[in-house]
Amino acid sequence: MDNEIFEALLEILLVVQQPKAERQLLQTTGDNLEPAALPVMIRIAQYPGISVGELAEQVGRHHSSVSRQVDRLVKAGWVVETDRSDRRIRRLDLSEHGQRVWVRLKMTQENIVKQRLTAAGYTAADQRQLAATLQRLALTLTTPPQRPQKREN
Repeated sequence: MDNEIFEALLEILLVVQQPKAERQLLQTTGDNLEPAALPVMIRIAQYPGISVGELAEQVGRHHSSVSRQVDRLVKAGWVVETDRSDRRIRRLDLSEHGQRVWVRLKMTQENIVKQRLTAAGYTAADQRQLAATLQRLALTLTTPPQRPQKREN
């Protein structure tokens, strides 16, 4: 069973992260965002205040290449720096324009998934149950495991 869960998650990730699918998503929304910037935008949207270093770690790229990508996004008006109290750390958030684009991207992706689920015969109840299960899984996977507490004798 555990292997089946992992295999299903892997398959979903591979479908969602296909460069072709990302390009089509961007074309559908009509936004002039380069596909390589999409993972950066997604993480900034999901984690407001994320630093460039944290971002580089999450997207699996070198700090310098993510920093250059961020510079382009800032210059294009998609991203803003939120905190430079420590000059060594750049904290980021989406600009108003970036937030509008993010909403369009999410809505477009949501509609695509909903259409696919409906076409595959998922009822509204099935979709609610799937959403609840996936939300629970996301919470489980993103919450650090707790260490067992020592018992006092």
